[in-house]
Formats: sequence, structure tokens, C-alpha cells
Amino acid sequence: MSGRAVSAFRAAARVVDRFERALLTLLITAMVVIAALQILLRNVWHTGFAWAEPLLGMALLWLTMLGALAAAGQGKHLAIDLAAALLPRRAAVWTARATALFAAVVCALLAGAAGQYVGFQREMDMGALLGWPLWKHYLIVPVAFWLMVLRFGIRVVLPGAWIAPPEDDDAAGEGRVPS
Repeated sequence: MSGRAVSAFRAAARVVDRFERALLTLLITAMVVIAALQILLRNVWHTGFAWAEPLLGMALLWLTMLGALAAAGQGKHLAIDLAAALLPRRAAVWTARATALFAAVVCALLAGAAGQYVGFQREMDMGALLGWPLWKHYLIVPVAFWLMVLRFGIRVVLPGAWIAPPEDDDAAGEGRVPS
């Protein structure tokens, strides 16, 4: 485990993190603009876009799944840290690995169920949104869950030093105040 491998892994993780943040920012901005425009059109000119509400609903689903994926990648997903605080460091590391393995299994089960749901949507041909069948829009759910399986799997197999950046790494934009 060379220092180059750790640096390469962290650099790749930073690139993915920046891409996810940009995508989430773009999605939220587009949602706010569309919602504001729809409100303006409805209240001022008593008109609006028929596709705006369904699109905003689908965008919320995408935002939720991409946000969960980003949180899993940063290790900021829902977790109970009591074990890490009470157990010795070595035991806490193994507990974190076991928790990540459990999360990966649960995400894999959810990805399978979501894939079946998308398949049912495809068979039923439930309509379209902006010219795309609805099932294509719902693909974000199984894809995001499979990517979470990958992320949790990485936490299971890689050494903790690779995943957790040292304290002196740049924490800009993460809402942390340097100590």
C-alpha cells in the first residue's frame, strides 16, 4: 500500500465528490428556477407549463437519490457512532466494516427491488415525461443503490487510512470550521 495509491484514490474521490456537488447544485438550481417560473406564470398570467409539476416531482426523486449517494460517498449517511466512541480503536474499525457490509447488503436488496419496479413500469408503459417513458426516469433509483453498494463495499475492503482524509486536508466547502 504505497503512498501513491492512497493519493490516487483520494484524488479520484475528490473528482467524484466535485462532480456530485456540481450535479446536485445544477439540479437544485434548475428546480428552483422552474418552480419560481411556474409560480410567476400561474399568479400573474394565469397559465403555466403542464410538465412543470411532474418534472419537479421527478427531479426531487433524482435529488434524493443523488444526495443519498453523495452522503454515502462522504461517510455522512445515517449512522450510529456509539460503538466507535465506546469501543477500542481496533474493534471500532471492525464494527465500521461490519456496518458498511450490512449497508451494502441492504442497498443491494433495495437495488434489486427498485430494478423490478422499473421493469414493471416498463411493461406497463405508464406514460412519458418530456418525451421519455417514465421508467427511464425511474432508473436513477436502482442505479444509485448499486453505486451505494459499491461505495459501502469500498469501505469494507479498503484500509481506513485511504478513506478518511487526514485532518490537514482541505475541508473547504464542507461546512467544517478548522480547529
